[in-house]
Amino acid sequence: MKRAQRIQTLMMTTTVACSTAYLAGGIIEINGSGEESFLLYSQPLGDIFGSDEAPEFSTDLLALVHEKLMSFGIDTDGKVTIIPVDTGYGLSLLTLVDSESGAGDNGGASSLGLTSTAPNSLGFFINDMDQDDWQLISSPWLPSQTLGATFIWEGLTSGDGFAWTGLNIGDALSYSFVEMDDDNAIDAEAFQFVGASNGGLDVIYSDGFKSDGTSVFTATVVPAPPAGLLITGLLLGYRRRRTE
Repeated sequence: MKRAQRIQTLMMTTTVACSTAYLAGGIIEINGSGEESFLLYSQPLGDIFGSDEAPEFSTDLLALVHEKLMSFGIDTDGKVTIIPVDTGYGLSLLTLVDSESGAGDNGGASSLGLTSTAPNSLGFFINDMDQDDWQLISSPWLPSQTLGATFIWEGLTSGDGFAWTGLNIGDALSYSFVEMDDDNAIDAEAFQFVGASNGGLDVIYSDGFKSDGTSVFTATVVPAPPAGLLITGLLLGYRRRRTE
């Protein structure tokens, strides 16, 4: 085999391996934010809940998530960051409110309203659980649970956030944010949706509040294309290029 052919084969093998690895994570389809839907691929970020017992999401561990995002060049300051993550509690969808350094909150002048509905099979973690005004209610008629929350934080020094955990294919979640008195802590382009990309993490889409001060979208866990089909397509494309 010629050297060039060996290099091409090696590159193809690497591409297939990387593509197959992508399929191991979860895929979240976002609808309602922007004109078209888009996909977010999950990536493990370590044991981000540690030994915390639900629903407590400690400030120290929340700060570590922000540090890892910063290591990929993603700035969370002034943003509401939505990111799917593979965790010890399964596929989780995190909502990070502003940046968090780990200093914690002592009161706060910033606030953000949220209503989020999810299947009642999911787990739940929330930061600043004793400071935020929140309630988790299970529906008496449907297999669902709804979080109603006002996140309260000190916009100059800290952040807030929560997570749904244990997501499976077919699970659908809704999010409805209401702009409140954020003390200019949240940017005009408030929302950034982050997912796995090219072996790291990247901002896939960003958006702001609507003119009425709201932002509404849904998130659904969708299946990945079968690995065999993806690999077959890659190999056929590779062979076609070689014969042209």
